[in-house]
Amino acid sequence: MRDPRPGSLTRVVYHDRVRLQDYLTRIGVSDPVRADLDTLRRVHLAHREAFLFENVTIQTGGSIRLGLDDLQRKFLDEGAGGYCFEHNTLLAAALRDLGFAPVTLLGRVRRGPPERWCRTHMVLRIPIADSGSRIPDYLADVGFGGLGLLEPVALRERAASRQGGLEYALRRENGMWVLSMTDASAMQDLYEFTDDPQTPWDVEVANHFTSTHPDSVFRRALTIQRTRRDERQILRSDTLTIIRDGQSVDEPVEPSRLRAIARERFGVALPDRPLVCEQYAAAV
Repeated sequence: MRDPRPGSLTRVVYHDRVRLQDYLTRIGVSDPVRADLDTLRRVHLAHREAFLFENVTIQTGGSIRLGLDDLQRKFLDEGAGGYCFEHNTLLAAALRDLGFAPVTLLGRVRRGPPERWCRTHMVLRIPIADSGSRIPDYLADVGFGGLGLLEPVALRERAASRQGGLEYALRRENGMWVLSMTDASAMQDLYEFTDDPQTPWDVEVANHFTSTHPDSVFRRALTIQRTRRDERQILRSDTLTIIRDGQSVDEPVEPSRLRAIARERFGVALPDRPLVCEQYAAAV
């Protein structure tokens, strides 16, 4: 739902209802019957495999809108993907209609110098009240691209989960949760986050910075990523990375081949006009 007044900002209303059957059909999940851990796992994995992680809208000069109607039009009707705020907002809406009570959290991606880390990654805490387990909450995140979780993980100290050839682990550090990932060569921290719930406007602020700030990685580079249980493909402007069984292989991408690779590998048709990242590069 949007504020219709001229010049007004997008207003996100998280209690809007998702087109649940269209969403479940799009991700290939049938008949989830209750808000339990099995359903959460099935929906999480199916979402990951159904939708691309990409920033094509940003790179082609568009704006990222988090209203539910906008997200459903983009993901369900147009067959596009998006980045963390879009993916996890859509997932949260679907989970609410399935009977879950997701809580929005914001985290800092641990990339680059620590003084430049900021809360520009959205994740979800999912209580599982009737799990029969001593672990009532799970971390869900369908918006971290090719290196991210395939399935939710228990939100507890030293929780570990092997998924698609990668090992994930959670730990507590200085009052924060830290999610790390280990592949065949090394361990790396992916992001940190705290337990304090975030409002829709917190998400809007983070989304605005991430999609519009000139130093944001999502403006400086094109990325298109596909995640499957047996393979992860990550295109970042000049490099295509293929991950199988925890082993990564990087292939250089010549600028003249970028649009062909996006089309052939991911089914994404990029425009002939310069992308935002190409405009930045040309201005240097």
